[in-house]
Amino acid sequence: MTLTRQQSQTIVRTMAQVMNDLDRSWLELKGKCSDADFAEYGRKVSAALENLSCEVLVPIFREHPELEPLADEELANLRQDQ
Repeated sequence: MTLTRQQSQTIVRTMAQVMNDLDRSWLELKGKCSDADFAEYGRKVSAALENLSCEVLVPIFREHPELEPLADEELANLRQDQ
């Protein structure tokens, strides 16, 4: 990918939101479904998060390493808002 810094920054913020939402959706299932279903969904969420990180964020951070702290900051802010 060849993206501008602004495009990359928008994607990083969007990915932080998506990743936070996926993680939260899994945690909200605890006690509301069977242990097997909870574990299966957790594995699928984990795979999705890994894929988003490896396929979207890592290439952006290679091109714009200064944006990596932005992802951490965005996730921290999202978690504080909950």
